[in-house]
Amino acid sequence: MHRLQDLLGLPILETETGTQIGPIKDVVLHIEEARVYGITIDEEKPNSFEMGIAYVDLLSIGRDAVMVRNHSVMHQCASIFEITSNYYVKELFKKEVITEDGLRLGILVDIFFDTSTGEMKWYQISDSLVSDLLYGRRIMPLPKIQIVGKDTVIVPGEMAKLLHKEE
Repeated sequence: MHRLQDLLGLPILETETGTQIGPIKDVVLHIEEARVYGITIDEEKPNSFEMGIAYVDLLSIGRDAVMVRNHSVMHQCASIFEITSNYYVKELFKKEVITEDGLRLGILVDIFFDTSTGEMKWYQISDSLVSDLLYGRRIMPLPKIQIVGKDTVIVPGEMAKLLHKEE
């Protein structure tokens, strides 16, 4: 398992030339399919269009870098991501997670995913800074059904029972 938060800022390197394309600016998610769709690139010379790389074009995701074959895998984000059904990780982090019963579970601080498939597996939830220091953060499996709002993520009521301390 890998944390999405760890991807932000990692360099993207070409295996053919060893050239750095740029750091990862954000990660694009498809919530309904529970998978990572791709990454956006923080370019030194910004184009008028945001550039990205589809997840299937990433060769590997390591602790210190993300590897691609060459820069030809870069495309305009609008051409590779369905803008209407995707979310950027930075938009999701810091949203309150609330059950449909009205129970506040905490703040979404990270998402764990499988690097080989891009499948999102767990949400990492923080109750508060003090609680994190005393008891640690909690995790819960990714809900099959959820509503992502402007400030909140609404999950089924039974998710409260699945929330447990991170090992």
